[in-house]
Amino acid sequence: MVVRFGGALREIRIHLCQTSKQSQGVRDFIQKQYVNIKKENPNFPILIRECSGIQPRLWARYGM
Repeated sequence: MVVRFGGALREIRIHLCQTSKQSQGVRDFIQKQYVNIKKENPNFPILIRECSGIQPRLWARYGM
C-alpha cells in the first residue's frame, strides 16, 4: 500500500492508549503501516501520542 500526503494536509496527530481494547485497531495499524507511510512521506509530520485510559483519536491539520 502506497500512501502519499500532500496538498493542503500539513500534519497528522494520533492519540491512543497503550493497553485498552478500544485502541487495539490503532496500535495494529501503526505496527503494520507506519514504516511504509513514513518511507513514502519522510518529511511529513505524523505525531503519535500515547496516554493511559483515553479513547483513540486522529486529527488532521490543514494549511490555510
